Parts: sequence; C-alpha cells; structure tokens
Amino acid sequence: MDQYKASVKSVDEALARLNATLASYKVSGNLPKKSAADILPETRVPVPTENTQRVPNDVRGTLKHHVFQVVSKVASEPADWETWSSVSYAEGLQKYQHIQNDQLRELLVALSELFNLVEEQPYCLLVYLELASTYLLLGYPDLAAGSAYKALLLTDAVRDDSDEYHEQAYEVFAQIISRIPAETRLLAMERALENDPERYLTDADVSSSDEPVVEDDFETLMAWCENFYQRATYKILIKSLMLCGDLSAAGIYMEKGLSMYKYDDSFVDLDQTLTQLVEARFRKPLKDLYDDEKVPSGWPSASLVRREVYPWSEYEPDRFAEVDEINEMMNEVAPKFEVKAVDLPALTGTSVSGVSKQLGVFAKEDVAPGKVVLDETSLLTVNNRLQDMLCDACSSEIPDLRSANRDSVAACSACEVVFCSQACHDAALENYHPAVCETDAESILKDPKPSDAADSLYSLLLLRCFALAETRGCHPLDLQEIKYIWGDFHFTDIDSGFQPPKPSDKDTAFAGLPRSLPFQFEYNIRLPFHMLEKMDIDIFANPQYDVWVFNTLFAKFRGTASARLSGSGGSVARGPDVCAVHPMWCLANHSCDPTVTWVWGGSIKMSTREKRAEWQGKDGKKVVNEPGLKQGEEILNHYCDLDLPVQERREWARGALGGDCQCERCVWEEQQQSEG
Repeated sequence: MDQYKASVKSVDEALARLNATLASYKVSGNLPKKSAADILPETRVPVPTENTQRVPNDVRGTLKHHVFQVVSKVASEPADWETWSSVSYAEGLQKYQHIQNDQLRELLVALSELFNLVEEQPYCLLVYLELASTYLLLGYPDLAAGSAYKALLLTDAVRDDSDEYHEQAYEVFAQIISRIPAETRLLAMERALENDPERYLTDADVSSSDEPVVEDDFETLMAWCENFYQRATYKILIKSLMLCGDLSAAGIYMEKGLSMYKYDDSFVDLDQTLTQLVEARFRKPLKDLYDDEKVPSGWPSASLVRREVYPWSEYEPDRFAEVDEINEMMNEVAPKFEVKAVDLPALTGTSVSGVSKQLGVFAKEDVAPGKVVLDETSLLTVNNRLQDMLCDACSSEIPDLRSANRDSVAACSACEVVFCSQACHDAALENYHPAVCETDAESILKDPKPSDAADSLYSLLLLRCFALAETRGCHPLDLQEIKYIWGDFHFTDIDSGFQPPKPSDKDTAFAGLPRSLPFQFEYNIRLPFHMLEKMDIDIFANPQYDVWVFNTLFAKFRGTASARLSGSGGSVARGPDVCAVHPMWCLANHSCDPTVTWVWGGSIKMSTREKRAEWQGKDGKKVVNEPGLKQGEEILNHYCDLDLPVQERREWARGALGGDCQCERCVWEEQQQSEG
C-alpha cells in the first residue's frame, strides 16, 4: 500500500505539473511576494557534451517526458527521443550562451526546444500549452495568450470530426494519451473531476487496465481532452488575458469556461479576481454597471505589452552594416539623399534613457525651398472602404468610367478587384494579389466603426504583409518594405533587466521590462489568425505566422505608417481610411520643426518646406529657422500637427515615437514654459 501511495504521489506530481503552474497564476497585486525559487525550480545549465541527455526529472517534469517520447522526431524517421532532445537542447545552449542570467537562459533554451517541437508536431496541443507556460515565465503574457488560443483551437479539432485539422490533432493526441500509464490516467482524471459532482468515473472515462489506451477509443480520448487539457487551456488563456489587461476577452472566455466547468473552484476564483479588476477599472461595483447580467464585450480591452526585438528573433537586420543596400533603395526614390547613422535620444515613456544609435537621412547637396526631393510608391498601402472605388495597390481613386481616363483602369480577371492602372495591376499580381485573390480576407475589416478605423488599417497592413510574404515565398519580417524599419523597440537590456514574473502578481507579469506596444486580443491574436485561415494558410504548420511576428510588424507599422482620408465617394469622413508604409520616407527622423513636408496620393512626394515652424517662447517670443537644405544637413520629417502646443504634440506623437518627443523645439518650448 505504501508503495502504491508513493507511486501515486510521483505520478500526481508529474501529471499535475502543468495544472499547478496554471493554478498558481492568481492575478492579484497584493499577495505575498515569492522568490524565484517559488516560480521555477532551481536549475543550472549543464555544459553541453556529445552525450548530453535530458532526463524526466528536470525543469519540464515527467509529463513532458511522455510528450517528448511522442513528438520528438528527426527528419522523416522516428529517432531515440533522448538523442533528439539532446541535440535540440545543445542548439539552444549555443544560441543563448551569451545570456548571463541563469534563469532567463534556461527559459530561452526551453523555448528554443519548444519551437523545434512545434515544427516537428504542429498539431500537438500539449506543446502549445507548454509554450504558453514558458512565455508566462519569460514575461510575455500576450504571447502566452496566443499559444493558449492555438491550443484551444486544437482541443476543438480533437473533439470535432468535421474540423479541418481533426485528423492531425486527433492522431497526435491519441498517441500522447496512449503513452501515459493507466494508473497515471486514473489519478489525473480523478483529480480533474473531484470538484464536479455531476460527473463520475466510468469505463469510458479512463482505462483501469495496465494496457495503453487504444487510439480508436474515442470516448476515452474525449474525456481526457475535455476534462484535463481543455480545462487547462481555458485557465491559461483567461489568466494570460487578465495579465495583459484585456479584461473584455478574458470575460468572454471566462463565461465559456464557467459554463463547462462550473463546479471547478479555480474557475470561480478566477471569475472573482476578474470581477475585482473590472470594478477597479470602472471604479464602481459590477452590479451597478448592468441591470441583469455581465456584458464582457463592454469591458476594457486595450493595454500595452513589451515592444522589443525578441531574443530569439533572427530577422532584425544589422541596419548599420547594410546601409549600402539601404542607400541603393534610397537612390531610386530620392537621388539627393543618403542614409547614415545618427545618435538620437533613447525615448522611454516620458523620459530619456541615454542615446540610441539609429539611421537618419541626409542631404547630399544643397536644396532650395519648395523642391520635390523624394517620390516613393509602396505596395504596403491599404484602405478600409468597401464600396468606394480605390485602387487596390496604391489606394488612388479609380477614374470615372465615363471619363477620358477610363482606359487606364485594369481589373483582375479572376475576381472583382480593380486597379487604377495597368502598372498597379501588374505589380499587384506579381507581388501580393495571388495570395488573396477570390478570398474575402479583406472584407472583414472594411467599413469599420470610426473608433475602429485605425486598428482596421493596421490589421489590413498586416494582411498585406501576409500576402506579400506568401506570394514572394519569404518570411514576413524579411520583406523589403519593412525589413529596415525600426519599430521603436525599447532599449533596456533584457539580460540585466529581466525580473522573474511572480505568478501571483500582475504587476510583474512583464518581467519588469518596458511596455509601449498597444495590444488587444482581437487585433493582435484572433483576427490575424482568422485572416490567415481566410487565405487558406495552415496556422499550425506555418510557424512564421505567430503572435511575436505580428507584434513585430505592428511595432514597425505604428511608428511609421501614414494615414489619410481618401475623399472619395462624397461620403462623410469616418476616420482615416487609407494607410501606407513607405520604407524610405519613414527613415527620416521626426522633429516638430521639420525641414520637409509631404503630400500623398498614390505615391508620397516629399518637398523642402518653404516656411519653417514657429517656435513659441515666453512673452510672445518666436523663433523661425531658415527653410531649405544644406549639404550634410539631416532631413527632418514630422508625425503630428505642428501648430499644437508642446504637451499636445508630445501626446499625439508618443505612439509613433515610443516616448515624449525630445526635438530641439520641444525641449526649448518646455524650458520656456518652465521659466515663464
């Protein structure tokens, strides 16, 4: 009996590891602090050798040992899982050997292994759950939510034989469960059901024999999926969304989770915590907000997440080493300009944290005021108008079919998309249109509410990147249109700045690192995956389309995209309806006393200003610089209304710059106000 109890204790600890990790994430800011040892078992990174082997009692635990046995394969033939794991582990150690923080390094190595597992077995929901748990420990609850969402989609696929991915998801899930001993299965199921008096164990729920679960035992597998893994998936998704601050999405999934697991105390506790967070945001009790029932769709959803070059990303180029290639691109659109390195203030929120080396654009010769100095067209141009006649490639207005210019109009022969010219038609078919032709991927973002106009445009830019990458056969972050754009990423060193998140403390959920990237579950996770599905892209088998990639693209868009009203159709303006990223135009740095101005319609044309902005000082003092450009002078662009006072200009430009503007004009006017 004692031997049986010891065995039970062992398998309990192993199989409950993931659930224990999730259950520990009780979102509250006032619970006792825990040390790093409370969050992650103490581990030391071993020196990799040819005989390095992973053992089932390491940080990932025995349950992951079972997972590795099934999902670890090399090439097209099954291989010894210890060998595969050792190779994968050694690769991760080599990649992150420069990381000094032991815990951060171990987590990044684990993440590297999981990335490899995703490529080997993209339909294994357990891998995505483990990935989500690792993201949480690294301080990325937004990325954890993305992985948990994929896991949730796969639980649906396992249970629904009409799902597109049912066959693949069911097969690997059956293999996983068949490797778990019957005694372990029984104990795990008992624990999963102990808070549910309406359910009881039957022969269909678990196999009580020592034989493995047979793969065609559908009822047994469904019981496992629903009562253990789907339950865990809902918990980690809800908790990740709460930690991100998207209370609306958390509330929607909470309702679903409670409806299925209403006797699970952990869901009740989660719901109470979520209610407290919502009441704190609205500053009133929830019962005073609604007459009859909760309406999560009206809860706060917008928040901020980390905006950084992710440690595992291999797609952020050394822009300074590749400046010659950038100058070749610049010469095509602005022959009088050249790109060089420049030191700028490193902006972090409302403060400056040192100096940042960036790229800038400089004049190669003197240029008089009022001269066009750049003319650039970009295929990364989108519009959110459904009925208005705008060119799909450049968003110029389509000529009236009754006008003399009607012969310039061209249309796709396979769908109803129209272009303003044969040149736009040919460029679209060569670069992006085949990936979205005869799909309705764009229509879900057209004609949005005014409050959603900007987000719809950013999402359409993301969709255009997907289409460009698919048509050209490259990674989205390798696109020439965005490759060299700086996404206003924070400059905090992750190695030295990493503070292990405390599972019970939402205030440390992002590992103490800066957050400036706008985030909503709808726009950063659900909608991008939905658009990919509309394009008939397998979101599981194509890891180049993941939330960290979406976030990187959004960071680049939000710092550089220009938007305007199309002025077409004679309709009332409902917010910006055309948006574009011009990779050379956006290399010019911002100033509230710019040296150039620009107009955009089809292509963007930059001209030297004929009159510079007026600096507003105390006692009516004004300063105006001379227009035009001198050889070697930096070209300065602008991202806000120049007539606004300094505080309002900074507020408007903060989203694009990543912090308060520190241009000469802003610093001078701020000083004048403080002296006045």
